[in-house]
Amino acid sequence: MGGRKKEDYNRLKEILLEKKRKMWNSLRDEIFRELGEGYHDQFDIPQDIEDRAFMDLIEDIGLTLADIKCQELTNMDEAMLRLDEGTYGICTECGVEIEEERLKVMPVALYCVKCQQHKELGE
Repeated sequence: MGGRKKEDYNRLKEILLEKKRKMWNSLRDEIFRELGEGYHDQFDIPQDIEDRAFMDLIEDIGLTLADIKCQELTNMDEAMLRLDEGTYGICTECGVEIEEERLKVMPVALYCVKCQQHKELGE
């Protein structure tokens, strides 16, 4: 954990678990909401080609959002592994500890603020 104490480990682990719980709940609610009767009823009603295209677009957007959330959950699992390995919260670019405030906001952060800024600027 690179100098982080047991209390820090437990606190960071709880941050990751809480974020993961919220993401799973959000994804579950979204899936159940979309699979509800109202969603299926739309497909039973005769539609013209424009309506059908619009419904396909909505469905594609829903699937894309679900894919994004699944990737975020995968990132959370990887962060949990890094925490158990003792590398969580260490910038993969420069090796410095990532500030806990950053990890609270972005629990899956791989880079410290400075390195993230360099990456975003293409440096």
